[in-house]
This record gives sequence, structure tokens and C-alpha cells, in this order.
Amino acid sequence: MGGRYQISRRKRRILSALIATTVTTIVALSAISVAEGQSCTLRDVDDWHQALNDPDMEQSPDYILNVTSRFLDACPMRPERFEAFRVAGMAAVDLGDVSLAVQHFRDAGRMTNVLANFYAISAFATVGDQHTAWRIRDQMIERWRDRLERNPNVSVRAIPRRRGMIYELKTLNSDRADGLISTWVAVPFGPGWPASMSVSEDRFRASLRRVAKAGSVSDVVYIDLHRCSGRHALDQVQRSPQQQAIDETALDVLSAYMSDPDKPKSRSKQIELCVWPSRLIPQVSQALN
Repeated sequence: MGGRYQISRRKRRILSALIATTVTTIVALSAISVAEGQSCTLRDVDDWHQALNDPDMEQSPDYILNVTSRFLDACPMRPERFEAFRVAGMAAVDLGDVSLAVQHFRDAGRMTNVLANFYAISAFATVGDQHTAWRIRDQMIERWRDRLERNPNVSVRAIPRRRGMIYELKTLNSDRADGLISTWVAVPFGPGWPASMSVSEDRFRASLRRVAKAGSVSDVVYIDLHRCSGRHALDQVQRSPQQQAIDETALDVLSAYMSDPDKPKSRSKQIELCVWPSRLIPQVSQALN
């Protein structure tokens, strides 16, 4: 055969199997080596969680950052490191160390916690990374909308406007503690915080009103605008108002907001945070499920 050695098909299969087994063994040994090289265990994870909930320690941002940094140094390969980066990033924001906060948030990966996302947006916007800041906002909104659309107790409608998108939420269960009935959430297309307008029974305010009126009050609902600066009471109307008029008011108010939305100052000396992010992005799905 011209001096050429031909390997049979059977031998080729055996050789391929040996090579695959060898590669698998090498990868497995490498993983074991990494694990053995790291002395961190679930006990270390539990100790970190215990430290974050120690009633004898003041849970200051400095303390939270220190204990979390020690955990990250000891356990750089644990899956819990992503949660730790999130916690450390928020603590760094509270301490005013925006550079350290951005570093931790970059390592935290995708975050589902709404408050952590707002912290991250503030941090990236402050250092001038507008692209990352508002990409985080858009990803947060996408996950939030997806959760709502899977909730049978909520009706969601997306309403495109010239400067952004408005999401209309109608709750089909009015037994929530805050009596939320309807919410509209505005998200600008460009840089800017979300804002929301809500119609609710607001049982706390209703109770105060009954006390002030000695119990003789009509059934009303409250219309509020929520921005990063806080809640702004717009009106209170009868329990059975003209829904179409309220819908039109919500679209007008939030469209006007999106023409000049709130946003943190870029490269400022102080990190600007939103007040009550849960009112800007209401977690209706968690409350009703």
C-alpha cells in the first residue's frame, strides 16, 4: 500500500473514545484542582449571611462592605459571589465611593433586585457611562414587564409615545394593602428615570380622612404622580370616576414628564438616588401572587 499504514474503522472509534476520555479527565482534574485550591465552603457563605444579619452589629455601609469584601477575597469562585458583588456595590454607593460601586456592579452580572438596579444606574450615570446606565434600566423594565405579563391578576398594555413608552397596569384583585387599582409607568427612550401615575384607595389616607371628617366621608380614590423626588398628589375623585378621563390625564401627564425626565447628574460629586423606586416600578406581581 505504498508504505502507508491504514487504521481500521474500529480502531479509529477506540482511539477517539480514548482521546475523549483523556480530555474529560483533564478537565475534571482541573476543576478539582481549582476547588481544592479554594478553601471556601458553604460554611463561609453562611458566616457571611450571618454577619449581614447580626443584630449585635450596626449594619452600616462600611461594615457591610468590609464583611462582603472579606467574603469575596476568600471565596472568589463561589456562585454566591454575584450576590456579594451586588451587596458590595450598594454599600459602596451608600459610602459615596462611585468608582468602587461601578467596579462591583460590573462583576455582579444581571441583577433582579429593583433597588440594586436603581443603585447601579445612579453609579454608572454619575461616572458618565450613560450607555451602561440606561441599558440596565431597559433590561430591568423588560424583566419587570415579563413578570407582569405572566401574572393572571394583572392586565398590561404598552402605549408608545413620541418620547418613550407608557405601560398601563390594571389590577384585577383589589385586596392589596395599598389598594392599588391602576398604574401607568413611563419609560423615556433616552436617558431618564421612569415615573408613574397611580390610582389607589390608599387606605392610610382614607383612614385619616375619616378621622378628620368624623367618619362621614364619601368613597374616594387618590391620583398620584411618582417621581424620583417623591410622591406628588394630583387629585382625589369619587370611587367610580370617568375612567376614560383618568386614562387621558395619565397619558398627558406622563408624556409631559418624558419630554424632560429626571436623571442623575453626570460626573457629579454626589451620587443621586431615587426615592422609593418600588413606586416607580411597582412590584404588582409579587404582591398578588
